[in-house]
Amino acid sequence: MLLAIPDLMFGVRVAETARALGFTPVDAALAGLQEAVDDHVRLIIVDTGQPGDWQTAITTLKGDPRTAGVPILAYGAHVDVTASRAAVAAGVDRLVTRGKLMAELPQLLQATASKTDTNS
Repeated sequence: MLLAIPDLMFGVRVAETARALGFTPVDAALAGLQEAVDDHVRLIIVDTGQPGDWQTAITTLKGDPRTAGVPILAYGAHVDVTASRAAVAAGVDRLVTRGKLMAELPQLLQATASKTDTNS
């Protein structure tokens, strides 16, 4: 699982939950997301409120046959309609608010990651 989460405390919480569910979370910068994806990555989580060109990173991942099948779970502020629309246009598989992500984190991680897990 790749985490493009710039908020350190929030990222730690997501990573701890992911580990408890059996994932191996890895922090990744937006610029290096595509290079960081390997055959073991089952989910990418992206913060739509972070600085940087996250839309291009998502579009690039979804446009590359090698990474197109890796689900992307994006989250952001519920009031940022522009970012929400941009995330959907870029091709995220699931978009939730930051509050929903934290309230339903285990369920969201398992449900979104299972889209590519054909071995379980």
